[in-house]
Amino acid sequence: MSDNPNTKYILHSVASALSVLDLFFTYEELSPTDAAKCLGINRSTAFRFLVTLEQSGYITKTSDSRYRLSVKISTLGQIAHNRMALINLIHPYLCKISEENGESTHLVIMDTPTHVTFIDKCVGTLWLKMDIMLGYTQYAHLTGTGKAILAYESDQFIYEYIRNVTFEPSTSHSIKDAREMLNTLNQIREQGYACDHEEVEIGLSCYAVPILSLSGRPIAAISCSGPTTRMELNRQKHLSALFSATEQIQKGLQ
Repeated sequence: MSDNPNTKYILHSVASALSVLDLFFTYEELSPTDAAKCLGINRSTAFRFLVTLEQSGYITKTSDSRYRLSVKISTLGQIAHNRMALINLIHPYLCKISEENGESTHLVIMDTPTHVTFIDKCVGTLWLKMDIMLGYTQYAHLTGTGKAILAYESDQFIYEYIRNVTFEPSTSHSIKDAREMLNTLNQIREQGYACDHEEVEIGLSCYAVPILSLSGRPIAAISCSGPTTRMELNRQKHLSALFSATEQIQKGLQ
């Protein structure tokens, strides 16, 4: 029996499909018969796994009914590589801010046309702190980091965003409609930073600054977060640290 407590959560059909995908580390092309022999399963089962992976875009079918990896796999690999490079570059700056100011810092990217994802963090040193789980996603307009990114996206991107989101406030401070969001984004562009003033949870606030490419496109955003009272009291200190870190990060991206 496995000692891993997560074993009970495994979906064996998914695990088997991934085992089929793993075969392509060794083989450039596979037929259903090849896959069945390699994994010790019957051909019809191997065929269903291959068709499922094909329909999901991870493999393609050749003219002679064999299967090979698709470009989507390469794209995913490049995305993973770029994220790791971004994390490796920015993580020391998150830690420096947290060590100096005591509050938690986060690195966030726009992972879909409507949601941001928290991909790195450095938890604050103070007793009462904010700790968001990595991989957490949220509508961009409900977070400081998301608004910092949205403010520097194209008009077309922003209007597509508005068409695809639901403005359901999490608290009384949340953005309630598209007009309010557009006004907020204009303000962010003017001041260079975004705020999340208890918009997701009462008692918690953050300041966020976008990371921009040479062309001015938003790549990500970093934030400093904590209890509202402390954040407001040290607002300028947090913003100075974020602006300083962003300046150095953007130099590193050049």
